[in-house]
Amino acid sequence: MFNSMRTKMVSISLSAVVLLLGTGYIEWSYPEEDVKKPPEVQTGEKPEATAVPGTVVPDIAGSKKSDAGIDLVVSKVEITRGIFEGERKIQIIPYVKNMWKGSTSARIKILLDGLALAEWIEGGIGPGEEKSGGSLYVRDATGSTALNFSVEVDDGNEIPENNEHNNRCENLTFDASQTGETVDCPIVGPHGPSQ
Repeated sequence: MFNSMRTKMVSISLSAVVLLLGTGYIEWSYPEEDVKKPPEVQTGEKPEATAVPGTVVPDIAGSKKSDAGIDLVVSKVEITRGIFEGERKIQIIPYVKNMWKGSTSARIKILLDGLALAEWIEGGIGPGEEKSGGSLYVRDATGSTALNFSVEVDDGNEIPENNEHNNRCENLTFDASQTGETVDCPIVGPHGPSQ
């Protein structure tokens, strides 16, 4: 009789432990005087990274996840001569397109080769998506500055792509008399994975 009661008590005790574990009532112990609970334990969520004012973001691309099967190309470049922020400037807006089925969440670098300017697309790019690289400016004090440059996406090949050889839009020219132009860059394949 004693053995059967003991077996029932052990069975009930084990059931209670399983029930407590299954419903989440048991949590790790964090004695207040020793260690404060990490934020993800307090809220149940992982903290997001935030930029601190005055910090420098490193000049790196490819620092986040990439799914296999992306191909980044420069799809077009908009160039406009005008007054920006009270000064004569030439505004350059490059566009990048992902020509394949994968995606990346990495920071994508865009280099204006020949002008020593760079911009980044934050947050990556999805399949078939086209994104602007933001506005870059060249001073145009006389109102007749001529430009000759190339645009390269993923300078340094930090992000793994199906084709690393089609990342440039070469030899763009903007004459001294031009006020605006949109250049549709030649898009060269293959875009899919190599066989």
